[in-house]
Amino acid sequence: MKRGVWQPWKRQLSILVCVLGIGGLVLGVVSCDLFNRPPVATFRIGPGTAGTAPFPVLLTGTSTDPDEDELVYTWKFGDEIAGAVGEVVEHVFRKVGTWTIILIVTDSHGASDQTQMDVYVTAAAPAGPTAQFTVTPTSGPSPLSVTVDASGSTYSEATIVSYEWSFGDGTTLFGRTAGHTYVTPQTYTIALTVTGGDGKTGRATSQVRATTSGGGTPVAGKPSARFVIQTDSLGVAPLQVAFDPSDSEAASGRTLILYAWSYDDGEAESEPGAYVKTHVFTTKTSSEVFSVALVVMDNASATNSITKPIKVYNHRPVAGFEIANPPWGWGVGTVEQYMDVGDVLEDMWVHDDVVYGNLEVLKELVATTFVRVWIRSKEIVDTGGAGTTNRWFDLDGTLDQHNLRTATTSAVSGGTPALPTGYLDHNFSYDPEGQTWDGSGPPSWFPSDITQPFGINQAWGIKYLYINWDNSSPLQRVAYDAAGNVAFYDYPIGNGPVYHITVTAEDYLGYQSAAFSRTVTLKYGPESGEEI
Repeated sequence: MKRGVWQPWKRQLSILVCVLGIGGLVLGVVSCDLFNRPPVATFRIGPGTAGTAPFPVLLTGTSTDPDEDELVYTWKFGDEIAGAVGEVVEHVFRKVGTWTIILIVTDSHGASDQTQMDVYVTAAAPAGPTAQFTVTPTSGPSPLSVTVDASGSTYSEATIVSYEWSFGDGTTLFGRTAGHTYVTPQTYTIALTVTGGDGKTGRATSQVRATTSGGGTPVAGKPSARFVIQTDSLGVAPLQVAFDPSDSEAASGRTLILYAWSYDDGEAESEPGAYVKTHVFTTKTSSEVFSVALVVMDNASATNSITKPIKVYNHRPVAGFEIANPPWGWGVGTVEQYMDVGDVLEDMWVHDDVVYGNLEVLKELVATTFVRVWIRSKEIVDTGGAGTTNRWFDLDGTLDQHNLRTATTSAVSGGTPALPTGYLDHNFSYDPEGQTWDGSGPPSWFPSDITQPFGINQAWGIKYLYINWDNSSPLQRVAYDAAGNVAFYDYPIGNGPVYHITVTAEDYLGYQSAAFSRTVTLKYGPESGEEI
């Protein structure tokens, strides 16, 4: 709290008074006030001096006056509101910023004092995603088949990873779109809950009304759509799932002529018969729910639909790298740099920030204006059985989804696999699901990647590294393989600049890691013992 300027002090003048009274002369002393003493300004603020906009505060004046004069409280808030008068006032700070509240107190003789406090207003955290959906149709005779579509839901702060539907009759489904049939005539409330990647949720509701046809008779004769999921409905992407619609039935005297499938990932197909269908689901996020819908139609053009959820996981890759640290940069007059990565010995790679010293000597001896910095995010190799060398996490080539291993975690789990052997504080990049397949290769149904040798199917493992060299250069993309996980950049020689090298890893499904950075500091003098 800051105080105002103190005003003149009160003085008292003592006066000798002579009074002639009955019985003699009476002497007395009285005091006269020649100056008014100023008040002392103080106040309290509640609930505190910091909050998120809009931030309401209650200001309570606690000022005092030595002469016990009546005080007038004048407030200034520092924002777009002019101010207020009163011993107790309320105010709402609606904008982000630091605002100075000033209190001026004035006594009945015009003397005043002032004090002030700062209030810190920050932006409120995002409320969460906005749920929005359409229902088609919103009413009709029962049995009423409706389709819901949440494509209008948005979230600017993160990706929406889950769409959960409650249809008001005990049915719950997942996915951006879904279908449902109401049998009993009445009004239902459909509720949509969307969840962002940060865990925040948004909710929206809408009503549908299933009525009776012609004043009381429901429409009859619709087919019944049913299907069975023959494989796991939960697993690590890419997840191959088989669907069997043979339990679907037409009404008596009719025949099913069309089975239309929608997989909620932009893919759809239809068949004239009850054939078992397989589909592969992938995701670029940690997890995603897909709503698989089957619509059947009979020879009278009557339709019915059913929807079931499929959930897939993708373990996020981890970015890391080492920096080549040249020897001799710490001694006076000694210097060395690597122009070819083959010159870098294994023990010269460090997983730490580094300092490149003696660059003035390098500049003079080699007649160069740049220093070359190498980094590597090496493809991991482990020693396998029988003396063979295998890539980190050799993956099982079986077609059985249960046996597609992700380190120590089974494919049907969303848990985090164990760290790879040799991993130390981001010294390399890796995909928790594995990197390179053994001789049998991945299943044939894995997504095909034509950029790989012979168009190999690949989905697990890191595909690209993205490098930001922090020197106004464009983002560099390198392939994560035996030849492409080493890169260099030529920095202009200077005394003191610090560069933040940042690497991001991306797996074959497009899921990117969190960015990871290390620093390189350039010095004219030795790496230690001399100030930059």
